Amino acid sequence: MKNLSLTVLDGYLTSDPELKKTQNGKSVTNFTVAVNHNYKRSDGEESEVSYMDIEVWEKLAEVCSEYLKKGKKVTIVGQLKQDRWKNQEGHSRSKVKVIADEVRFDSFGERKEKEAA
Repeated sequence: MKNLSLTVLDGYLTSDPELKKTQNGKSVTNFTVAVNHNYKRSDGEESEVSYMDIEVWEKLAEVCSEYLKKGKKVTIVGQLKQDRWKNQEGHSRSKVKVIADEVRFDSFGERKEKEAA
């Protein structure tokens, strides 16, 4: 049985996306999304920001690279992936990122909304 890992994020790009090609010629684009979290405490409302790394593949990667820019609002639907490695000192490190299956372009100026899938 396959396990489920579904993530939906809504936030703003912190920098322009970076498009690269793998050795096999596949397109991959990486960018970071700032996601605001608001929560209530007994002494008032608090806010916190998480910065989530996003990885997008193939045609969707090319579309994201072409149309997304720093500050644009997006909604991401994808799966969590954890990368693990050892640093130069031999210490274990890990990083969680989202592999995007869908990217909704929420802020396009004159184009109200564009969905790439």
